[in-house]
Amino acid sequence: MQAFTLPDFYMPYPARINPHLERSREHSAAWARQMGMLEVSKPGGGVVWDDAALARMDYALMCAYTHPAPIRTATAPPWI
Repeated sequence: MQAFTLPDFYMPYPARINPHLERSREHSAAWARQMGMLEVSKPGGGVVWDDAALARMDYALMCAYTHPAPIRTATAPPWI
C-alpha cells in the first residue's frame, strides 16, 4: 500500500540533458584519479571510492540534467 498518491505534474517543457554528458563522465573520472581520490584505503579496511563506485554515483548525469544548456566560458566548471 502506497502512503500517498502522486498528483499529475504540469510539465510545460520537455526534460533536457546536456549534450556533453559522456565527455563529462570521462573528465570526472580522470579528475578523481588525478586528485588521488580513488583506491584510497580507509581506516577499517577497504577503499573509500573506486572507479565502479564513482560510475554508480554518476555525478555527471546529475549535472547534465541540472545544467542542460552547454556552457563554455572561462568560469564554467568542466562538467557542464
